Amino acid sequence: MGKAETLQRIRGAEAQVRAMRAQAEQEADRMLRDARREALEVQEQGRREAEARHDAMLKAAESDIAAKRRAVLDAGAREAATLKARGSANVAAATNAVLAQFKGAVDA
Repeated sequence: MGKAETLQRIRGAEAQVRAMRAQAEQEADRMLRDARREALEVQEQGRREAEARHDAMLKAAESDIAAKRRAVLDAGAREAATLKARGSANVAAATNAVLAQFKGAVDA
């Protein structure tokens, strides 16, 4: 094997190494793109799941608030009815008291 042939083989090996290196860099770039895409997909999936949990919690809170609101309104309506009944019962007594004062003022 002569010097020229050895030099030719070295150049061929260097070209092969460059080609392998370029291929390895392309593969690394592809793997990096795939990893980034997967990370974005995982992030998007997490966002969708968080949004779904948020919506579920919001619906549960809304129904709980609606139930509490109904309970407060019902209690207020019962209280108003009780006060109205007491007021109606006192109307006759109040009317008699006013008439008595009026009569007392007229007689005086």
